[in-house]
Amino acid sequence: MAATPTALGRFFGGMLRLYRIIRSLIFNILFLVLVLGLVIALIGQPPQVVHHGSTLLLNPGAIVEQESLGSPLEMLSSGGSRLEQGEALLPDLLRVIAAAKDDDRIKAMLIMTDPLNKVGLSQLKDLEQAIADFKTSGKKVYAWGSSFHQGQYLLASTADEILMNKFGDVGLEGFGIWQNYFQSALNKLGVNVHIFRVGAYKSAVEPYSRSNMSEESRSNYTKLLGDLWTDFVHDVETNRKLKPGTVNDYINHFDQHLADYKGNSAELAKALGLVDRIDSRPDALAYLKQQIGTRGEDLNTIDFRDYLHAVPAKVLSPSHKIAVIVADGEIVDGEAQPGSIGGDTLAALIRKAAQDDGVKALVLRINSPGGSAFASELIRSELVAFKANGRPLVVSMGDTAASGGYWIASAANKIIASPVTLTGSIGIFGTMFTLEESFNKLGIGTDGVGTTELAGYSAIGRPLTPMAGRALQLQIEHGYEKFLTLVSESRDLDHAQADAVGQGQVWSGKAALEKKLIDAYGNQQDAINAAAALANLEEYQVDVRAPSLSPLQQFIKRLAENEQAQTLLTPLLKSYFTLSPVQLFLHKAEAELGWLARANDPQHVYVRCLECDSVKL
Repeated sequence: MAATPTALGRFFGGMLRLYRIIRSLIFNILFLVLVLGLVIALIGQPPQVVHHGSTLLLNPGAIVEQESLGSPLEMLSSGGSRLEQGEALLPDLLRVIAAAKDDDRIKAMLIMTDPLNKVGLSQLKDLEQAIADFKTSGKKVYAWGSSFHQGQYLLASTADEILMNKFGDVGLEGFGIWQNYFQSALNKLGVNVHIFRVGAYKSAVEPYSRSNMSEESRSNYTKLLGDLWTDFVHDVETNRKLKPGTVNDYINHFDQHLADYKGNSAELAKALGLVDRIDSRPDALAYLKQQIGTRGEDLNTIDFRDYLHAVPAKVLSPSHKIAVIVADGEIVDGEAQPGSIGGDTLAALIRKAAQDDGVKALVLRINSPGGSAFASELIRSELVAFKANGRPLVVSMGDTAASGGYWIASAANKIIASPVTLTGSIGIFGTMFTLEESFNKLGIGTDGVGTTELAGYSAIGRPLTPMAGRALQLQIEHGYEKFLTLVSESRDLDHAQADAVGQGQVWSGKAALEKKLIDAYGNQQDAINAAAALANLEEYQVDVRAPSLSPLQQFIKRLAENEQAQTLLTPLLKSYFTLSPVQLFLHKAEAELGWLARANDPQHVYVRCLECDSVKL
């Protein structure tokens, strides 16, 4: 029987309950006040004004093809400080740059690279082209950064002048693919990895079956990275008007060059022509104020997000439409939020476009390393159905359209990509993990009964039976033959040619054009133009289609984009989203292994390019 509380205990217990009630009441009131304030901020936000003599400020955090949606807190924090983690859509950036070129109110452009934490090579190629076109107006472009990593520097190299902090560094190092290999660790843990694959170069499973890179992978990636690096170096040296060979000499003899300048990397960068000015932050700000002017005490700039709202997209009247659908992220079975490609979600979008008689062509923008083979085929079959009545389909490849990304691209009438797109990876694999040895070490037994030879074959505490292993391998081989058939029929290659460019090999866009895996170089707008030509359209409306947001998601998204709301929210959320070193390590490990948790193909068959995620700027 429980003891009866004493009078003193009842008193303190009552005080504690009263405290909890008061605390809950205060927090609820504060929350309601905060929400009311944010709503007032949203409703009362004045329209954006573009002052004459303004400079367009480009300061994106992450450049993406499709905005990702996380939890409400993550969505709110993604807006963050104007110079921190916010996502920027590539088409939005291209649109504001094009509008600013012909806008008499815009005097110049200022690129602030410090916030840039995520961008792809093909996205940078599109921005390079847009900024080069902007400069034909005679307006100057400035770039300002504390230091530069490779992606930041390629973007900065498009400017007429690059300003860097006097303690900064131009961190060029070249491209590489470095992966962790888990075979020894898995063996020590008693984890048995059962791998089924076709393709000598299909290296997605190597981290779990080897302790180092295979020679086939080493050969493939050496050629791939060579293509990407040659393009990067050419662009930097062309943009900066440097002597050919300057960039590679700077990197390969970095220690010698640094010794000549007594370890001062900023002076070295300036001497070699990589930057134009090295200043303290106050001096750089003062110089920019002289060049582009001020409004009050601040630089006379307009943030690209504000400018985007000030120059809304043109609404065309033609009833004929070209639908644009973005397929961005890993391909998974079922439904998925933006940031991943759900087979059912994307198939439904394509099917809805097919049911719209006004849609005369479809452009599918793919930025994906692949994933579930079943979901990839589900998407491809919907694309084939769209084309059934003669409407053209054009695929625009972003940074990556490999493996499952190429599977769905194979349905297109025309494929357009960047020279630095990662594509191909025509191969297939399956994996199963069994823990019978781990269970034995822990004293855990697995036992039971089944009505057939396959009953319980996927139980992780049991060894995989030879019959189940043979069956899975046969499914993988069938999947690869299906993949080759799709490629050979769509790309007008015979079986042997398709196999020669297959085998899991990853190609740059440059090599893919030579191998006939794509049709032309270009960006998303080029794909839209190609679709219009195939559909014989002279006037049309571009109809961008995306999964619908819930009312709550729409509200949270508006808060995340609102400057006044962010002023209130950023201090509250900053501590919540500040990661410790341990958390950063766990996030990195999750990025490497997390796909296993999301791998949900019903037959355990995957067309996925894991190594494509390892090519980093």
